[in-house]
Parts: sequence; structure tokens; C-alpha cells
Amino acid sequence: MYLIYPAPEKNRNKKHRKKKASLVPINLPIIAGLTPNNFTVKIIDENIQDIDFSDIPDVVGITGMTAVINRAYEIADLYRKMGTKVILGGIHVSMLPDEALKHADAIVIGEVENIWGTLLSDLTNNQLKNIYKGSVYDLSTTTGSVKRTLINKKAYSMPNPIMTSRGCPHNCTYCSVTQFYGYKFRHKPVETIIKEIKEIDDKWIAFIDDNIYGDIRHAKELFKKMIPLKIKWVGQGDMRIAKNPELLELARESGCEWLFIGIETISTKNLKFINKSFNTGDQYQESIKKIKSTGIKIFGSFIFGLENDDEDVFEHTVQFGINNRLDGANFYILTPFPGTELFKQMEKENLLLHKDWSKYDANHAVFRHKKLSKQQLEDGLIYAYDHFYSIPSIIKRVVYPREDLLQVLSLNIARHISKKRFKEGVRS
Repeated sequence: MYLIYPAPEKNRNKKHRKKKASLVPINLPIIAGLTPNNFTVKIIDENIQDIDFSDIPDVVGITGMTAVINRAYEIADLYRKMGTKVILGGIHVSMLPDEALKHADAIVIGEVENIWGTLLSDLTNNQLKNIYKGSVYDLSTTTGSVKRTLINKKAYSMPNPIMTSRGCPHNCTYCSVTQFYGYKFRHKPVETIIKEIKEIDDKWIAFIDDNIYGDIRHAKELFKKMIPLKIKWVGQGDMRIAKNPELLELARESGCEWLFIGIETISTKNLKFINKSFNTGDQYQESIKKIKSTGIKIFGSFIFGLENDDEDVFEHTVQFGINNRLDGANFYILTPFPGTELFKQMEKENLLLHKDWSKYDANHAVFRHKKLSKQQLEDGLIYAYDHFYSIPSIIKRVVYPREDLLQVLSLNIARHISKKRFKEGVRS
């Protein structure tokens, strides 16, 4: 059995062929851990390795986000022509099952844990059904079994991802998390997480929860238990950690080095538009200062193309990042992913420019904005990346007396060097 994560063309192109990716797609080793020993499992992440189509397995499982789903379908069609059984799953497949069924022998809708064993049993007995609907998985029952032995750790900057929770009570209009995982936080028991960390036996851990401290009570308990482990970790969260001094201090003591924070926009009106008004734009500066005062580095995330954005949004956003000395940042164009409230609204209002899913990668404008053209959005995205990772910006943001200067400077210089490739990707 092959478990495959497809890659966009820009990562497969020989000119820019990646030798190393940032993060392991954790869903594949999770599925491998659920698979009985009578199946021989191989994981293929196309971002770091080519697929050898001369080697024909009996069954292939493929998952991928919207931006790579076209490639997933291409891979699926090739294998099916060779007689391989193909199973498709993931968020995009769950949102558009009729589309996915055209390219698969079976699809999985929703979370896989509760139905994977049934699917494989049906496959073995030649009784494979077209559709398998997974129920909400109770993470409190998980054993933490993840087949990490199948991961080529040397191929990733962060080879040790851990998912401790699923679900989110914040129904941001552009986000598909709540549509897929539900509106309530579900989490693994703290002792299970600690056991998983100890088994990894590495100094660095990447928590891939959408909000590692979304459930504050659980996060405090986890961070306290992590302190004796002396690890370092990165994770995702929101700015509200700055308003909870105990939580912030526990995060620092437990080894938090980086927080990827979805700032999204500095406009209060836009925060309301995307149903993220729990963020308070007028308090960002103070919150960033509090977080950074602990030594935790902030990697900000920003979205262009929100309702109230105009031609000034790109410059203002970059200047905000520079003035607040953000250690790093990603910039995206608002993208209406299938299944989200945003997609439904834009489809209803006939605002979608097309449904070429390969362009739904947050680097291309795929809808009609009221104030900004497609060209302006994409030019603005390039402007933001170019100026934020310019040498003067890097010096102003990160070069000051600090113990982690080399680490942060290296990240920013690498982004500076990759500006040309980023531009080519947006223009493609």
C-alpha cells in the first residue's frame, strides 16, 4: 500500500525540485499507524520525492488540500489505469465527494480513524464500497499510534509533528477547519501527549493544532507537564495568549520558541467581516510586545483581499510587521475554499473567477474583489513579500542583541534569497 501526498507543479519542477520540505504531512503516518500489519505500507510525499509509476502497488491512498487536488486526481487516474485500487480522502474530497468519486474506487468523507479498519476489511474481501463516512473521532481514546518509522526525518526541517487537538469554536468564514473537524475542541489526554513526545526523543517538536492553547485549561496542564522534558517547540495560536500571563509564562517555560499567529488583518472592520472579531486589531501592538518580551518569536500570518482592503493595504500591513519587529511572516490572498461559508457566499454572488483548484493556493486571486483587481492583489502579494524580506526590513526587525539572532536571521535571509521563486510562483 502506498500512502501519497501530492505536490504542486512548482515543487515538482526539476528547476526548483525540493530536497527538503518544512513539515511532515502527519495524516499519512497516522493512517499508516491504523493499518494492520498484513499490509506493507510506504509513505510518499511528492514534495520531497518523485513517484515511481513503474512500481505498481495493489492499493493507493491519496490525500491533499484543494491546491493539490488536481494532481491527486491525476495520480489516481494513472494508478487506476494500471489496475490499482485507489482511495481518496481529506478535506477537499469531503467537501466535494461527487467530484472525487470520478477518480477513485472509494472515498473517505470526514475523519478516517473509525472507518479505516472497515474499509480495509472490505477491500480484502473484494467488497469495497464507493463511500465511507467517518464519524467524529474521540481523541481521548487514542493510543497515540503514529508510524513515525516511515518518515524520512532528514527530508524535513520540522520532522516531529504532533496533533493534540481537533475542532475550533471560531467559525471564521474563510476557514474549513470547523466544517471538517467541528465546532468544539477535542483533545488527547495530556499523559498520551507526553508519552508521544518522549517516544519521539528529539529536542524539537512542532504542534500542528490550529490553536495549541485554544482550550486554555488543557493547554496549561500540558505545558506544566512538558516543562521537565526540556524540549523546544513551535505551534500555532492566536493573540489572546498575551492577555493570559500565566498561560504565556507556561508556554515559555515549556519550551515555546515560535508561535505562528493568524493576525490576518490590522483592520477591525475586516476582522468582523471574516468573523474573527475575537482578535482586537487596536491591541495588536501591545500584545506582540508582551509575547516577544518572553523570548517567544512571532511568525505572523496576513490575508489580503478582505472586504475593506484597498490599494494601501499592502504597504500598511508590511509597515505594521516591520514596526512591530515580527520575526517572520507569511502573506496570502483570501481564498474561498470549497465547503467554507466564504465559498458558498462567493459562489452565490457569482464572484468566483474559476474553479481551477491548482490556483486555490492563497497565492493567486480566484475571485472578483470590489476594490482591487486580480492583478493588484497578486502584485500586492509580491510587494509585501519583497519588502518584508528586504535587507533593510530584516535588519530593522531582527538584528538587535538577542541569543537567537543566528536562527532568526537565517530564516529571514533564506526568505530573502527565495523572493524570485516566490514571485515566479505567483505569476505562474
